[in-house]
Amino acid sequence: MSCTPPTPAAEGFSRAPIGAPAATAPAGGELSALDLTLRALRPLLADPEVTELCINRPREIFIETHAGWRREEVPFADFDWCRRLAKLIANVTRQRVDESAPLLSASLPSGERVQIVLPPATTLGCVAITIRRPADTVWSIDELARRGVFGATRRAGVAGDEAEEELRRLHAAQAYAAFLRLAVRARKNVVVSGATGSGKTTWTKALIREIPRDERLITIEDARELVLDGHPNHVRLFYSKDDQGLARVTPKQLLECCLRMRPDRILLAELRAEEAFDYLRNVNSGHPGSVPSVHATSAELAFEQLVLLVKQSRGGRSLARRDIKSLLHLLIDVIIQCGLERHQRVIREVWFDPSRKRRSAGGPRSGGVSCRMS
Repeated sequence: MSCTPPTPAAEGFSRAPIGAPAATAPAGGELSALDLTLRALRPLLADPEVTELCINRPREIFIETHAGWRREEVPFADFDWCRRLAKLIANVTRQRVDESAPLLSASLPSGERVQIVLPPATTLGCVAITIRRPADTVWSIDELARRGVFGATRRAGVAGDEAEEELRRLHAAQAYAAFLRLAVRARKNVVVSGATGSGKTTWTKALIREIPRDERLITIEDARELVLDGHPNHVRLFYSKDDQGLARVTPKQLLECCLRMRPDRILLAELRAEEAFDYLRNVNSGHPGSVPSVHATSAELAFEQLVLLVKQSRGGRSLARRDIKSLLHLLIDVIIQCGLERHQRVIREVWFDPSRKRRSAGGPRSGGVSCRMS
């Protein structure tokens, strides 16, 4: 499926840290061609207000400043231009990028960090390009403090926040629709559990619709499953299932790539063995707010199923079951248990227990409940 530009995105203010080990371009003959290709972007790259440039699909760019995201049309940035830029950056950094090696991390000679993804690791007809502009100023701790960076800081171990208190109230009142809307908007990690045909996909799509439109979403999938039409600033990343296909890209590689692409949320679809460990890495990397699904018949068994999946993965097989389960209770906030009653799709359970989360973290206890629908 080819890419078409979405509607303009709203302004956004949430930010996520990016870490990017990258190759640096040496001086060489390719620099002039690279400079010529980048010339159209230089006004944006020279703007001190700009922190990130993201090309998700041809002829559009999302620009992040300290005021949020804005979308602009860039007619020159068609598929061929994006692919040519990728090749030039690969050449000057002595790397390779093509359909069989579609991921490229690098630094431009002028200091910008770049992450590029080619098809088939992203949507056909698109080249995903993320350029992070380096900061013009290095601040001291005192200067950062004067700029208000500690205004929202709270001591480790201090229980609760306003959203959690409201979630606890809504859950106790069985106001589940309002509870789930707030859980998504408050960036809680929500797992959708159930058997085949129980409505997991329907609920996953409904939850994604509650994510604010101004957030930048990046998916990690083996096939196009998640619906993101209401979120203009999104990128789909695809891995090769069972190491098949031209580009044998793994979920682990895509997660590392994704962290350099300025995501607000990283969304995985159905959790299988190999994705399960990467899911834990995802939500533990400073990008909460995921909505994956898993096959299980109750919320408690969803935890057990996730433990089994992590143990089956290459990254998690050496971890102890007890440690995995403790980490799951620390990272997962809500479980929605889907089911079938007389051919009718229903929600059988909405699990929410912040006190268990605190026990896993070794913090103070506070009240929490888990409701089942009979």
